Parts: sequence; structure tokens; C-alpha cells
Amino acid sequence: MKKVIIDGIEYIPKEIEIWTDPKTGLIWEKFGSKKKMSWKKALEYAKTLGSGWRLPTIQELITLINFSKNNPACKISGTYSSYYWSSTAYVGYTGYAWYIHFSYGDMSYGDKNKNYYIRCVKEGDNYAN
Repeated sequence: MKKVIIDGIEYIPKEIEIWTDPKTGLIWEKFGSKKKMSWKKALEYAKTLGSGWRLPTIQELITLINFSKNNPACKISGTYSSYYWSSTAYVGYTGYAWYIHFSYGDMSYGDKNKNYYIRCVKEGDNYAN
């Protein structure tokens, strides 16, 4: 796979450390993006990871929230207490998309031009819909 450049940042496909959710069967990047990016750039970044990797839907991203924790309220260690994009556009206004703020697990929608972190996902063999 070839390198991809997004906003002057070079992304070279690498071995991706993963975490598999035993409840959903989804395979997640153990460590998401190191930099924040717009929603459009996030979709492009996901493609650099290779076959099957994508930005999660808001329903999938919600499954990572661990309400018994905070700062971050996430099942995966190494998560920033910050905003993470989902692939789900806001129906009321296509310039917005849904996100999770993992400080406490809040969900809302925001302008797609804002820069948030991302953690990509792909379906595993035992994906439970």
C-alpha cells in the first residue's frame, strides 16, 4: 500500500495495534489518530489504514463508552479525554456529524470542519450487529 498525504501529514500504512471488543466483536485501533482532523480528513485517514478500516458509526462509537470511568470514559486505554468523530452525519444539517467526547462519554453533533480525534474500526469474524 502506498503512502497518503493529508494536509501535509504523511500517513504510511503500518502494522496496526488492535483491541477487539468481546461484546460486539468489532476490531478497533488500539491507538487512534495522534492529531485532530476535520470530518472529511478523518474519512480519508481511515482509508489509509487498509482493507476494512473505516470511521465508526455513532452507534458503534457509543459501545466504547465506559460510564464507570471518566477522563476518559472509554473501554480502551490510551484514549484522549476529547472529541472523537463518528461517520454518522447529522440528519438535520448535512454540514454536521455526530461525535463522542470521551471525558465523560457525552454525545452530540458538530460542524464537520472542526478538528477532532478519530479511532477507526472494522468488523471482526464474530461481529454482533
